[in-house]
Amino acid sequence: MHATNITEQLRAELYCPSCGDGLVLCKSADPWAICLICSCDHRFFIMPPGPLAAFTATAAGIAVPEIGGLSTPAAIASFWLSDPRARGVLNEQLALLLRAIIESRKILDEPHFSFCPVCGVTLEEYDWPFDVYMKGLRCQSDHRWALRGGRLHSAMETVRLELQAEYSDAVVSQLIAAWLKRDTHLEPNLHDSVRQVLLRSPLCPQSAI
Repeated sequence: MHATNITEQLRAELYCPSCGDGLVLCKSADPWAICLICSCDHRFFIMPPGPLAAFTATAAGIAVPEIGGLSTPAAIASFWLSDPRARGVLNEQLALLLRAIIESRKILDEPHFSFCPVCGVTLEEYDWPFDVYMKGLRCQSDHRWALRGGRLHSAMETVRLELQAEYSDAVVSQLIAAWLKRDTHLEPNLHDSVRQVLLRSPLCPQSAI
């Protein structure tokens, strides 16, 4: 498991996809991710390279005696985000949810992708030929991107960049409910201590409890 990184050139030149303002580094509750923020408080994340899916599917069965002395959901969530062994089997979407739960930011709407992160110029839609589930976006400088589910992927060989928009409260609630449904495909990825963090979150829907 390795922390993500970003070149000094991109770090100095990235623009907010939502408003076009410059992005700067910002601390977050996830020590493995890079958090970028603009003056309008739009936040985007560059996530670390994920482990193989086979590893995340072992999360439910691993022994984590370290959490025995942790009394709050925030402390348990922080452990899963920061401990290298635990993070190595933590599903990436769960990592995003745990960070959101710890930080307790009130996010009514997710930031939009309207401006090119590389040059700040307005993005326009174009026909993306590779995946019908992705939206193609490009600017006048022909920087090309693929968008799906709040995640913007670079479609340029010269730029390797993937930005994840900060989840809104509504999306966090929907995803918590999905993880708590005891879906046979998700269950192997969900350790009981993480389940308890989700259940005790203020954003957990009553219908999921």
